[in-house]
Amino acid sequence: MADELLMGLSTEKIDPDLDLISRGYIDSLAMMQLILFIEERFDVKVGEDEVQPDNFRSLNRIAAFVENKQRAPAHELEGAPGSAA
Repeated sequence: MADELLMGLSTEKIDPDLDLISRGYIDSLAMMQLILFIEERFDVKVGEDEVQPDNFRSLNRIAAFVENKQRAPAHELEGAPGSAA
């Protein structure tokens, strides 16, 4: 994921708290691609209300967001915006 987003830059050289949005690594198109990747790769659904820059601002925030989505009980996901409940 990071390799594609960061255009081949080594993630070893990037601070996991680097603001990817303000540094220009993630724009609106890249954020949508990232969300699609997360949904497909990690089998989670990102609700419309979760499409917030703060959830995708750094590698650490992206990882925390995905981990929280994976831990969410199924009943919490059923009524989420954008879900097929």
